Amino acid sequence: MEFREYLKERCRDRGISLHRLALLCDLNQIYFYQAVNKNKENPPPWVLRRAAPHLGVSYVELLLAAEYLTEADIREWHAGRSSSALLAPA
Repeated sequence: MEFREYLKERCRDRGISLHRLALLCDLNQIYFYQAVNKNKENPPPWVLRRAAPHLGVSYVELLLAAEYLTEADIREWHAGRSSSALLAPA
């Protein structure tokens, strides 16, 4: 699913329009509309951080949906945290 469709579906699930989401995120509505509907690229991560709580999803979930992160990135991060915890002094 394209990110734009994912975002619109999350808005429908929450009963809000994209316009309302822009207002909730304190974003310029024209900028947000263009970021979602006109640009070839997905909205930048800082926009996703603002949108996540209003969509009822985590910031990481939005980053994954927008393909800023992959499942492999998450696994690698978890593996790094696990190995650093093993190395930490007690």
